[in-house]
Amino acid sequence: MIYYWSPDYNTPVGGVKIIYRDVDVLNANGIRASVLHRKRGFRCTWFENATRVAYMGRITLTAEDYLVIPEVYGPLYAHPEERPKAARVFRKLFASPAAKVVFNQNAYNTFGGLSMDVHARRVLYTDPGVRAAMVVSDDNRAYLMRAFPHLPVLRIHNAIDPKLFFFQTEKKPQICFMPRKNPDHALQVINILRFAGDLEGVGVVPIEGLSEKQTARIMQESLMFLSFGYPEGFSLPPAEAMACGCIVVGYHGMGGREYFKPEFCFPVEMGDILSFAQTVSTVLSLHREEPETIRRMARRASDFIRQTYSPERERDDILDCWRFIMDQTGKSL
Repeated sequence: MIYYWSPDYNTPVGGVKIIYRDVDVLNANGIRASVLHRKRGFRCTWFENATRVAYMGRITLTAEDYLVIPEVYGPLYAHPEERPKAARVFRKLFASPAAKVVFNQNAYNTFGGLSMDVHARRVLYTDPGVRAAMVVSDDNRAYLMRAFPHLPVLRIHNAIDPKLFFFQTEKKPQICFMPRKNPDHALQVINILRFAGDLEGVGVVPIEGLSEKQTARIMQESLMFLSFGYPEGFSLPPAEAMACGCIVVGYHGMGGREYFKPEFCFPVEMGDILSFAQTVSTVLSLHREEPETIRRMARRASDFIRQTYSPERERDDILDCWRFIMDQTGKSL
């Protein structure tokens, strides 16, 4: 069995949704897998799923199993002397004979909790029990390959669900964004636009605490999505917004550089608040004066996202990763 260890988060976090989806893909293709939660009975409910879930107190990891560890638990490996409950859980799981794989969905978290001591060598990715790492962008793959040249680093293209995030032509004069990503930047940009008079007749909708379906609906009806995420492993929300036909303005977060192309959106340099606000103003003016230009850009972006990040490509990547890992370990499921 492949166990994907997941935090017990029941608020919208894209990385957890992706863990669930990977498990679904594996089971649908004859490879036994399960999400592994700590709290008995826990399951994410903010998106629809019937994913196989297991609980730590009810399973025993054997040498025939695989344990997939999110990158956010890396600091627990680096500091084995710490005593919080999460560290004790980590030590117990990591001591099991299961082969270990790191699922790193944001490489910029890799060294969280580590020191600047050049002699410190204790890091999860160099442990002999870790057989590979999986990532979700070319940027993050390059990052890990540079830091750990002897570790196999495998890329998965996240799918943008075409049944949820699909193109809609008719748009409200509405801007949406996710305020949990660099909220101080969002506050500045929105207020510059408001007091400059650029938001007259324009709605501004923060997407927060909503279900996946509600999020998709807001994106479909919005003219523009503002991306404040940085740093990001892939930056899923702007890609979902593009698929819905939003004009995206903002930060690619590093991981999103592969699709944040000028022909599809309006990239802004991280932290350049003034340029961010000015770009939003320019897009609003362009929409009033040349609406067809904006519609063509939105359609090109949606087509690119839906073709590049399709469920079929995600499935093939996931299966290729696990075929490689199983070949390396000599175990099959």
